[in-house]
Amino acid sequence: MKKKIFVMGNVYDLGTLGVNEVENAVQADLDKVFNAGGVRFRLKEVSGKTLELTFFRKYKVGEIDWLNYDPKLIYNIDANIITGHSFNGFRIPDYWGGVPFGYTFFMPKREFTRCYKNSAVLLGTDQIERVKITAQPEKVVMRLTF
Repeated sequence: MKKKIFVMGNVYDLGTLGVNEVENAVQADLDKVFNAGGVRFRLKEVSGKTLELTFFRKYKVGEIDWLNYDPKLIYNIDANIITGHSFNGFRIPDYWGGVPFGYTFFMPKREFTRCYKNSAVLLGTDQIERVKITAQPEKVVMRLTF
């Protein structure tokens, strides 16, 4: 796949970089922010048009009520991990808004995916046709279809 993707505050060109190179670069950025091993990243080419970005992370016990978690929402920390927003001074161009600094919140996945797709294009990536987010207690998965 020869697409440009946006992840953790950077645009990566899969036409010139291999999947492993992108995976290693993103992991290096995550290690700087979350201490080595705090968040692990995997990039997988599912098909010629689809990529799967998986972020393995752990929340503190009780931080999120997974039994009552609304699958139509995304936790702002997961959104920040995916985009790199607020890490090392990076600001996503089309920001989803939020609450005062330091507070955590949930937002509709539709709002996040709209902001992600718009920001990706503004940053110079290829046009994304579809974004699907799946959040689970141990990981958040973002599937991009071009």
